[in-house]
Amino acid sequence: MGQYVVTRILLIVPTLVLVMMIAFFLSRLVPGDQASSLLRLQGIQPEDKNAATEYVKNYIKFGMDKAVFYISVVPDYYPKNINALTSQNEREQVRQLLNQKIPFDDISRFITNKKIAASDELTLVGDSVSSQTLVQTLKKLDVISDFSEIYTLSTELSQNKGQNPSSVNALISSIDQMALSQKTWYYPIIYWHGMDNQFHRWFANMFKGDFGISNNDGRKVGHKILEAAKWTSILLLLNIIFSSMIAIPSGLYAGFRENSLFDKLNGFIWLIFYAMPVFWLASVLIIFFTSGRYGNFMNIFPTPGDWTFPSDLSVPAIVSKFSQQLVLPVFCLVANDIAMLSRVVRNNVVEQKTKQYFAVAKAKGISDWKIMKNHLLPNVLLPVVTIIGSRIPAGLSGSLIIEVIFNIPGMGRLIFDSITTTDWNVVFSILLLVSIFTVVFMLITDIIYAIVNPKINTSLQ
Repeated sequence: MGQYVVTRILLIVPTLVLVMMIAFFLSRLVPGDQASSLLRLQGIQPEDKNAATEYVKNYIKFGMDKAVFYISVVPDYYPKNINALTSQNEREQVRQLLNQKIPFDDISRFITNKKIAASDELTLVGDSVSSQTLVQTLKKLDVISDFSEIYTLSTELSQNKGQNPSSVNALISSIDQMALSQKTWYYPIIYWHGMDNQFHRWFANMFKGDFGISNNDGRKVGHKILEAAKWTSILLLLNIIFSSMIAIPSGLYAGFRENSLFDKLNGFIWLIFYAMPVFWLASVLIIFFTSGRYGNFMNIFPTPGDWTFPSDLSVPAIVSKFSQQLVLPVFCLVANDIAMLSRVVRNNVVEQKTKQYFAVAKAKGISDWKIMKNHLLPNVLLPVVTIIGSRIPAGLSGSLIIEVIFNIPGMGRLIFDSITTTDWNVVFSILLLVSIFTVVFMLITDIIYAIVNPKINTSLQ
C-alpha cells in the first residue's frame, strides 16, 4: 500500500505543475493588468499627471517587467523581453508594430526620435499654423499603431522638410527606415531568461500561500478565499452527510427489494427532485417558506439576508448561529444529489445480486440485513466513493446558483462576483485551488477504494 501511494503521488506531481502552468498563462491572457487595477485602488485616474509615473512603479512592483517564462521563442526581429518597456502606451504601440513585421531596433529608433521631437518645445511651440499642425501630428504618432497611418503622417511632415527642425527630420528618416526594413520572412530565436521571470515568481508566491491582492478592494486574495471557504465547506459538509445518510440506505434497500413498492416510490420521488431545476426549487422555497404572504403558518424560515459574522467564529459556531437559514440551501443541494446517489447505489445492488456470492449467501440462510451490510455494502460503496470524491473538489468552487440565490458569501458567490467585476486574481486563484484539490482528491479516492474493498489490487505489477 505504501509503495502504491508514493507512486500515485509521483504521478500527480507533473499534473499539478501542468495545471499551475495553464492557470498562469490563462491569467496572462485576460484584458487589463494588475498595475492599472492598483491605480484605481489608489484613486488615481488615467488623466492625472502622476498616473504614468505611478503605473510604472506598480508595474515594476509586481514584476511585470520580467519575461513571462523561463524561455521564449520569438521571431528574429523581436526584442528579448518586450515587457521591459514599462510605459503602457509605448509597449502596446511597439507590440502592434512588431505584429506588422517591423524590426524592434527600427521601432526603438522611431520611439526615441518621437520623444526628442515632442520635447523640442523651443522649435515646435509657436503661434503659427505650421507649428500647431506639427505638434498635433506628433501627438497623433503617440497613439497610432497602424504603420500605414504613421507613414501617411510622415509624408505630410516631409512636405515641409526644409522648415522642419532637425529632430522632426530625424523622426521622418526613422519612419522611412521602418518602411524599408519591414520583414517578408523571419526565423525563430530561443531566449533563456533564467529564474528571474514572472512564472517563477508567481509559482514561488503560490507555494507561500500568496495569491496576490484583489483588484476590487486591495485585500489579500488568500484572505477572501479563506473567508468564503468557511461557508462553502459548511454547505459541502452538510450536503455530503445528509445525502449519504439518506441515499445509501434508501438505494441499498430499493435495490435489494427490486421492483417492490418501495423501489418504485423511491425512484419516483427522487427523480422528481432531480428533474427540478435548482434555481427554480430554491426560488419556490424562498417565496413560500420565508414570508407570510401565503399565511403565517408558511413563514417557517428566515429570509436570506445578512450572513456576516466575526472572523474568529468557528465552523460549528457558524452552523449553530445560522442553522435555520442553512436549512433551505442545504435542502436544495441534498435533493439534487440524493437522486443521483440513490440511483447509483440501487443499480449497483441490482447488479451485485446477480453475482455468485449473493446466491451462496442466500443459500446459507444468512439474514437479509447481514447480506446487505457485510456483502453488498462494501461493493456498492465503490461508485459512491467516486461520486463523493468528485463532489468535494467541485464543491470548493461552491454551488454558484444556490449561493447567489440565498446570498451566501461562499466561493461560488465570490467567483461569480469576481468574474462580473473582472477581479481576475481571485478568479484564477479559485480555479487553481479547485484544480489542485481535484487531483489530490482523486488520489485520496484511490486510497479509499483499497480501504473499502481490500480485494482491489494496489500492487505495481
